[in-house]
This record gives sequence, C-alpha cells and structure tokens, in this order.
Amino acid sequence: MNIASTIKLLDLYPSSGTYHPGEEVTLCLIAESDTEYQQEFRAVIYHGPDVADILTQKQLVQVGRQKITFHWQPPANSPAGYGVQLVLEGGAAEDSLETAFDVLQSWTNFPRYGFLCDFFPTRAEEEKTIESLAKYHINGLQFYDWQYRHDQLVPPTDDFLDPLGRSLSLNRIRTLIAAAHRHGIAAMPYLTIYAASASFWRSHPEWMLYDPDKKPIPFGDDFLGIMNPAKGSAWHDHLLRECASVLSALPFDGLHIDQFGEPKTAFDASGLAVDLPQAFHDFIADAAAQHPDAPILFNAVGNWPIETLATSATSFNYIEIWPPDVSYSDVVRIVRNARKLSSDKPVTIALYIPASQELNNLRANALIISAGGTRIEIGEEDRLLSDPYFPKHEEMTPELKAALRKQYDLIIRYEEWFGPLVNETTPISIKIPAGIEAFYRQGNHKASLSLVNLNSETPLTWNTENPDLIPYDEFDIEVALPNRPNRVLWVDIDGSTLTPSHLENHYKDGVCTIRIPRLSLWTVLLFEF
Repeated sequence: MNIASTIKLLDLYPSSGTYHPGEEVTLCLIAESDTEYQQEFRAVIYHGPDVADILTQKQLVQVGRQKITFHWQPPANSPAGYGVQLVLEGGAAEDSLETAFDVLQSWTNFPRYGFLCDFFPTRAEEEKTIESLAKYHINGLQFYDWQYRHDQLVPPTDDFLDPLGRSLSLNRIRTLIAAAHRHGIAAMPYLTIYAASASFWRSHPEWMLYDPDKKPIPFGDDFLGIMNPAKGSAWHDHLLRECASVLSALPFDGLHIDQFGEPKTAFDASGLAVDLPQAFHDFIADAAAQHPDAPILFNAVGNWPIETLATSATSFNYIEIWPPDVSYSDVVRIVRNARKLSSDKPVTIALYIPASQELNNLRANALIISAGGTRIEIGEEDRLLSDPYFPKHEEMTPELKAALRKQYDLIIRYEEWFGPLVNETTPISIKIPAGIEAFYRQGNHKASLSLVNLNSETPLTWNTENPDLIPYDEFDIEVALPNRPNRVLWVDIDGSTLTPSHLENHYKDGVCTIRIPRLSLWTVLLFEF
C-alpha cells in the first residue's frame, strides 16, 4: 500500500494551552484518508532537546477527515517544556508533524495571553474557537468588553446591550469560559479602574476626577467619565464590590484591570491632587487581598506607571507600548526594565501591528520572547490583535499563522532554556556580526543564546513596515562562558524542524567560538554545562 497517497497528516496540537502537574496530556492529530486501513503511528516526545519517550499506536484510519488522539502521562516536574514529532511508521520522511506542550503549576508562571471579544447571542462553535487557541499554547484569555456597564459589570439579564449598543449574551460568555477551562485556559474579565457611564458619572459629582481647571474629565463624547480610584474614595469601594460580584456570579479566574494612560494629573472633588499611580497600586492590593487565589493584572499603558505597577500585587506585568517608543530597542528595553523592577515577574506586551506587516509581527515577537516576555496577539478565530479596540481584530494569512505557531512551539519546547522563568544574565561578552541582537539567558546547568536579525539599510521600527530581511550566511560568534559547555545545540526556527542540531565549538581561555550555519530572522543556541 502506498501510504503517502492514502493518508495526509494535516495538523497536530495539544488539547490544552498548558497542563498541570499530574494531568494527562492529549495530543490531537487531524488526518485525511481516501482508504480505510490499519496504520501505526509513532510519536516521539522530547524534553527540550532529548527524547523523553516514544509512543506507538495502531489505529484504524477511516475514510475522510478525522481526529486521532494520543495520550501521555508526563512527569510531575514543573515547569517543563516538551516537543512532539509524530510520524507514520513505514511512511516517507516528510510524513511527520511537530507540536509542543508544557506543564506549569500556574498559567501566570509563563503566560501566553490571548483574547475574546465577540459575545453575540448568535455566536456558535465556541469549542472550536477555544481548541484552535490551544494550538498556539494560549493559556489565558482576556474577555474584552464583555461587561454590561463600566460601573455595573454583571448584566441584569442574559441578553443585553453593551455601552456601544452591541447585542451580547451572558450565556455565550459562560459557554466560552467553560470551554476555556476544558482546554486548560484561564478566563480573565476586563474592567477599567476609573471609567463610568455618562449617566452614572454625572449623578456622582463627588466621585469624579477633575482637571486643573476644576472641570470633570470625560472620555469620549458623552460616552464615559473618569472617576476617582484613590483608596478611601466611594468609587474605589464601589468598584471593589463590582469585582466581587463578577467573581461570585461567573466562573472567571481573576481580574484584568485597564486604564487609559491619561490623565496622569488629576484632582478630587475638593481640589486635592490624586496620586494616580498610588491609587492604582492600592486598588490592586485591595483586590488581591479580597481574592487571594485570583490573578490580578493591570495595564501599564504606554509603560506608565511601570515603576509602581511592577512592585504591586499583580501576577505578571502587562504593558501596552505606544509611540514614541517605536524602535525595537525600545521594546526590548521595556521588557527588560519591567522584569528588573518586578524581580523577574513575567511580562506580557500589547503591541498593535497590522496583520499585513508579517515581518514586523514576527520580528517583534522574536525580540520580546528573547528578552523574557510574551505578547498578547492571538484571539478570535485565529485572528490577530492589531488595534487597541479588540473587536477590530484582523485575519492572518496561512503563512503568518504557521510562523506564529512555530514561534510558540519553540518557546514551549525550550522554555526551561529561555522562558520567562529563566533569568537574563548581563553583561556577557559576545562577539557577533553587526546587525544582530543577542540575548543570553542562564538556567540550571543550561543557557541559551537567541540571535535576532535587525540587519537593515534603514532604521527599523515596529510601527512602520519593515523592508525585506537581509539574511546571514555562515558566520562565527564568540561567547564568553565560565565553563566549557558539554553540548552546543542549534535550533533553526526558519528550518523544517525544531529538533536541534549539534554544533562544533572551540573553547579556549573562557571563550567559546561557534560557527552558525545561517540566520534568517531568529535562531537559538542551547548550551549544556
């Protein structure tokens, strides 16, 4: 029987965005066959670069498209990242697919944050939407603009109109939360720290924030007003009660709190200045104290006020980057600074790039991940978060989807080498060709060196379309290392596999010289000591 002409392997992915210690892993294969027959599959499980187990499974393959599942019990160690290569026994070398999965105590240890924003009563296929997000290893979802009003979060009826007049359904929200939980994904409700509907705002003048001219501060044209969130204020206490109502009424997992970046200076009804960074910090502390098992997130809009938020009770840093921070070096600086200020809490970056600018998206991800962060970008129906108003998400090309999935597979499989739980070690002496950005991260008896291509004849920014890549052919690098590495492995994300290759290296006087075969956009070296 000619296997290649009988069955096509279409997709391979884990059933969950992440797994907890002791939980069985389910791998899902989507295949298509024109014949019914018995086929043996082999799944090679890698722990990082090394084989952890090999599963073989005989399966009756049916005619048409079908899902075939494989099950594996990983060790209870956490955090741990794994890769998978599935092949057909007796098939050609190209008859294989790859994916990855990880085991975490909590999703907030290594957040891969996604989004949902379409909660219409006619919405269907919630399970399909969530399962698709698990392919990217999304393990937390921001439910954006799900609420009834900014000052009354829980809707009074199952079907309701949101502040923009959209018809939404509480039943759809519940269904999506349940589907997320079935796939190992946390559900986080969006709310704002100080926004209130115009009617509520105007009826509570003593609760408002005022500008230096003693005028109330609006947001939009007769849309929202800005309230005083300072500890001890009536709005502070009102919003805490609303948060408690949300977590009591719905099985959300925590709170995602937003701000607008402005105002940065404001006054209460009596004319006293309000310290907004401190107000944010105090609200986070009170919410965390009331809900000790619920992650609390807070948006540092424009990286403000990161000095205060990084030391607050948030579970990880969430930062929305805006101009004037438009260079890629700005993005790297913001990630590194947040980790430093927060004693290495994970960092999630919101960066709004059009889906048409594929290289910008992939380059931004490579730099954010290499610096120790992740990016919120994937949500509804495999669509890209390209605008601060999340419902303006954009369709991606199949090529961009595949490239993003491969980036996520890389960081999951090798998260113990350069994930957010691994510290960046600086300074370190690295000699590399001009135009390459290097990131050295030190783990337990292991380290990684990420190399990202910034080679360009003109300055590169994330908010203007980047010119075509200028790749590097074979070149040498020198890395100062305290010890001779036992192995130097090379993972070429632009190649056909994420399984690493061994690289020859020369170690003398504390310097390791390595020849890199090539660099397109992003490549990673793994060191073992």
